[in-house]
Amino acid sequence: MDPQRKRYYWIGAILLTLWLAVWLTATLVWNRLDADRLIIRQIWSSETGWSLGDAQPWRFLYEFGTIPAFALTFISLLAWYRSLQSPKWIRFRRYFLLYSLTSIVGAGLIVNALLKEYTGRPRPREVAEFGGNWEYRAALELGIPGQGQSFPCGHCTMGFIFASGVMFWNYSPPVAIGSLALGLGYGTLMSTARLLQGAHYVSDAFWSLGVMGATFICFYFFVLQPPLSDSVLVRKISNRTKWRLRIGITACLILITVLYSTRRPFFKEHQRIVSLPLEAQHIELVTNVPAENWAVEFTNIDHLIMDLQANGFAFPASQHDLDVGTELSSEGIMQILVNSKTVGYFPELHEGVTLKVPVRFQHRLSLTPLPP
Repeated sequence: MDPQRKRYYWIGAILLTLWLAVWLTATLVWNRLDADRLIIRQIWSSETGWSLGDAQPWRFLYEFGTIPAFALTFISLLAWYRSLQSPKWIRFRRYFLLYSLTSIVGAGLIVNALLKEYTGRPRPREVAEFGGNWEYRAALELGIPGQGQSFPCGHCTMGFIFASGVMFWNYSPPVAIGSLALGLGYGTLMSTARLLQGAHYVSDAFWSLGVMGATFICFYFFVLQPPLSDSVLVRKISNRTKWRLRIGITACLILITVLYSTRRPFFKEHQRIVSLPLEAQHIELVTNVPAENWAVEFTNIDHLIMDLQANGFAFPASQHDLDVGTELSSEGIMQILVNSKTVGYFPELHEGVTLKVPVRFQHRLSLTPLPP
């Protein structure tokens, strides 16, 4: 192995180990202090909710703050393609590719397509303590895939990505330092916006930086090693090779899109409260949800509470809804129609219903399948 490449591997391994060790240790201490909730308690108000996040510039950052990073990623890809045949820019080709890959793989795939979808951490506004319905989960505590997309912060990655300009240290230390400051500053602004909007915790933003940094280290030291391309000469690329590159990249993008779209975690929760008149003597549930998916609790209440959780995998933009209708017969039979409806494509879907019923109906409850 080339001694220079071997040196890069060793430096990369040491940096990556230290980087992850710092992030894991800091997270353990942070969770021990329950710092995420302590900070959110200072932001959220039981009277005004998350009103701070609707003010400017936080709303603007949420709606438009990711555009600069997306634009620079696109420009970097074009610059990389053109630099392959340009004597003036050939030495920068791996730098252009490094930024693009850090953005696409780090922010796009690892953070948004994998971690956010599969870690199942509810956002602050979805937690019961802060006006939601779900249980709080600490950073790195795995939950139900699709039940919350708090960890890590996707918007934050689009700010921290600018810190990758530190790779130009060999050419211009001021540019590298300025880029690092810009990335950390812009990432912090994006993080603040998402905190004020109840969308993320501090640890979510912290791990956005952690993932982007780890991705950058891996590509810089193990894959691309940009400084080693400084003396590379331009090589003419044949038309056949160009088409192969285009077809290969397009095929990969289509494959990733299909896999991501059809295996996207889905979670939806519905709660319905049904009033029960004194004339009701019997409850008949007519539903398309299988009987084995119902859990019934008899308790000291005077109404019926129905909680349905639907989880599985769904194509983007797919929807799940629950229609509930009632009708009281002259014989005192309270018929409750429960119709679970889906719109879109669900490769896999599970529905579970928790039903709380007044004690007086303990032996006067029946379930009838809804006709197709």
